[in-house]
Amino acid sequence: MINQAALRLTILGALLPSLAACVFSVLDEELERLDDISHLFTGTVSTEVLEFHATVVVALEDRQAEKITSFRMMSGPGVFEIRTAKLPNYFFAFGDLNKDLRFQPDEPYAWAAAGEAVMPTNRATYNVDIVIGAANQPDFPERLVDLPLENHLNNYARTHIGTVSSLNDHLFSNMQGRKGLWQPFAFMEDGGTGLHFLQPYDDDKTPVLFVHGINGSPQNFAALIERLDKSRFQPWVLSYPSGLRLSWLARGMFQFVEVLHRQYRFDELHVVAHSMGGLVSRGSLNLCTQNDTCKYLRSFTTLSTPWSGVDSAENGVKWAPTVIPVWHDLVPDSEYVSTLFATPLPKGVPHHLVFGYQQDGILARESSDGVIKLSSQLRHEAQEQATTIRGYDEGHTGILRSDAAISNINSILLESR
Repeated sequence: MINQAALRLTILGALLPSLAACVFSVLDEELERLDDISHLFTGTVSTEVLEFHATVVVALEDRQAEKITSFRMMSGPGVFEIRTAKLPNYFFAFGDLNKDLRFQPDEPYAWAAAGEAVMPTNRATYNVDIVIGAANQPDFPERLVDLPLENHLNNYARTHIGTVSSLNDHLFSNMQGRKGLWQPFAFMEDGGTGLHFLQPYDDDKTPVLFVHGINGSPQNFAALIERLDKSRFQPWVLSYPSGLRLSWLARGMFQFVEVLHRQYRFDELHVVAHSMGGLVSRGSLNLCTQNDTCKYLRSFTTLSTPWSGVDSAENGVKWAPTVIPVWHDLVPDSEYVSTLFATPLPKGVPHHLVFGYQQDGILARESSDGVIKLSSQLRHEAQEQATTIRGYDEGHTGILRSDAAISNINSILLESR
């Protein structure tokens, strides 16, 4: 389980000067490496006369599609963002008429050269305009035909999508969780990033996706997973470097789930998230809503999530020698936190809001679970859209081992089938 003292330091920004020289010098190096692989492109896909509800934009190094640098799934024409490890030379967009995440020659498509876009000094590329017309010219890349694009999510790290792993794997350890916060690039290089199965996929069992929080790992859910009814449910876990921006993490979760849904066509999925994992998951569900691809979602359960952010994250942003990227999003008035509820949850999907209120041995002026204030866990908008609200006399991580909380979650899963 997460070390409480370490968690308070990371979330609350209580940065010890004696640690700064070592920790932040490593963080500086990590962020420089991330900057080298993080090229952000934004653009617009439009269509002259055609109508379709799914669009895919592929970033390519060459017109033959020998090297794919990244891709983005969209619900239809509109604005897109693509983050790539290498600078692409072309963008290829197509209407994914059968929604199989593969290009077929009878699907409408268009090209755009990356060099036609504006390249400011901050690496963001704007005004990449791609117009899909009514008539196609025979200039599509042959190698892209029926190519599984999901294989190319692995652009700058070994990414797992549906890999069967053991919860005891060292890549899910508490040490790795801490590395994900302070050394996100090294975490990705280690190869644990992705959405893992804990048992082979079974059509007869409903998947439950567990999403950990900041400084955490899938092992934080060991007690919950142990008590899960394995005859009815199959546990999945998201493993990610928690030091990255929440929008990156949310989009990664969205894409992982979408790829698996296109592969297995499961009819039901439950999401159970702890702490910051609730913010990541809600951002992913917002994308799911915007892309109208959430029909399989059956329930969304969060435990001890800081819906209003964390006040002391602002101290880290202001005073830390180097700012961990995620701190920007945990500031209460950040764009991510402020706009989190602008998109409603998918229609008919219940949100079960679980909170803790045990002080957990730390002096505080406000009620909290020892780490997250009640006022943040019980943000008004979160309560307004919640189906149930349940509180427990537990600390921030102790709630994951609470018999009462675990029984409640198991009941939620059974009732939401």
